Amino acid sequence: MAQRSDPDVPYRYQLEIDGISNVRFTDVSGLKSTTSVNSVREGGNNVFEYAMIEGNKFEDVVIKKGFYSAGSEFFQWMKKLHVKTQKIERKTVSLVILNDKFEETGRFNLYKAFPVEYEGPSFNSTAKDIAFESVKIHYDYFEYHPGSAVTGLIDAAVNAAINTLG
Repeated sequence: MAQRSDPDVPYRYQLEIDGISNVRFTDVSGLKSTTSVNSVREGGNNVFEYAMIEGNKFEDVVIKKGFYSAGSEFFQWMKKLHVKTQKIERKTVSLVILNDKFEETGRFNLYKAFPVEYEGPSFNSTAKDIAFESVKIHYDYFEYHPGSAVTGLIDAAVNAAINTLG
């Protein structure tokens, strides 16, 4: 098996695609879920309205100041979005939270995700190496899983099996 030659960069978050670590980054924003509510009055009830829950809406997430791993899986996945003869690959993407020792403390699994926007780095010979300034990722829904990578992978596998059946 080939040894990876990723640099030791001080990024506290990493991105996994289908369980494979591909990107480290310093900043993430937009992880947001909003529940839609419709208020309904019942005939003769003038005291209060019933709140009818209509479902959730999930915002696109933006990861910033990232570095690709030694492989190019993440970039190849983004590149495939622009090939009209290929179907868009929706994948399970995990935003992994690392502690000071770079051990996993939790993860957000984003299901049926695909990148929708990419902003490359500013090229400056004196700057730190980054592979991108920001990447926006669309997804259908997310779940949070505290704990280690094994816990997150088991939960992701169970969720993937449920999604293929339903």
